[in-house]
Amino acid sequence: MTQAEQKIWILSDGKPGDENQCLGVAERLGGQIEIRHVAPGRPWVWAMPWGPIAPSDRPNQPKSPIAGPYPDIAIASGRRTVAYLRALKTASPDTVTLFLKDPRCNNTGADLIWVPFHDKRRGNNVMVTLTGPHRITPEVLTHAQKSGPQAIHHLPGPRVALVLGGDTKNEKFGQAAAKRLAHYLDHQLPSNMSVMVTPSRRTPPYLLNQVTKALRGRTHWIWDGKGDNPYLSMLSLADTIIVTADSHSMLSDVLATPAPVYIFEPDAYPEKLKITITQLLRQPLVHLLDSPLETGSRAPIDSTELIADELRRLIIDKKG
Repeated sequence: MTQAEQKIWILSDGKPGDENQCLGVAERLGGQIEIRHVAPGRPWVWAMPWGPIAPSDRPNQPKSPIAGPYPDIAIASGRRTVAYLRALKTASPDTVTLFLKDPRCNNTGADLIWVPFHDKRRGNNVMVTLTGPHRITPEVLTHAQKSGPQAIHHLPGPRVALVLGGDTKNEKFGQAAAKRLAHYLDHQLPSNMSVMVTPSRRTPPYLLNQVTKALRGRTHWIWDGKGDNPYLSMLSLADTIIVTADSHSMLSDVLATPAPVYIFEPDAYPEKLKITITQLLRQPLVHLLDSPLETGSRAPIDSTELIADELRRLIIDKKG
């Protein structure tokens, strides 16, 4: 079987972030990728990730999301997918299985579990990296550099990509942090730099308002939320990147580029991310935003390929 012929399933409960991480690894492996969505109902969902799946979802049922013929590789992420990966592995022991992030239980059916550095889970089949899997490659960035709104292509260099997060589940970005970031943009960002801004769904209005006001006196462009997000185009065109510290996925994305990265810390963000950021700051051209901005080039941090390599090794071992 060639790489192009191998069959890969992605088990997903529909969360875009989890699904994209799975796709990132699957695309590196190559092959025929199929997304299998799972949607456990009550009472089965209450027992996830520890309990069984509904009888109608078992692999021997024709309408099951994990009905055969079975794949060569299965990649899952999200608490609701754990029981399905476990059932799939029982039905098809030869399928090489990967679970992304902590499954919160031990009986997973996963040959390999990946977790970020800040998670506590460790073990013989657990792989740990500083950044997470993503869909960014040099080829993706090259393509993105030729697309996106014309306005960002016309911005004079050097260009800064400002990647805004916002509130998390338990923490608020904070009005004081918004003012700190705005003050930096207005008073400390070198005057010759133009700025491209992409907010996220979590960006609070007060943060975007502060940033907008701070950039009025310089050349800039802010995505208004209409049409496709030119996120990748901004990353590909950036001479340097500022990213807020509240999202491990955003950090992983920007660190997959060759641009210098500057991390802005909100008033509050998950404590576990601070553990990872402490390690990231040891990398070349990765700084907190209290440092003077530089342009230049650094080696991208690409954990996606490391995860894919480990799966390739498992596949070879399976073949014996």
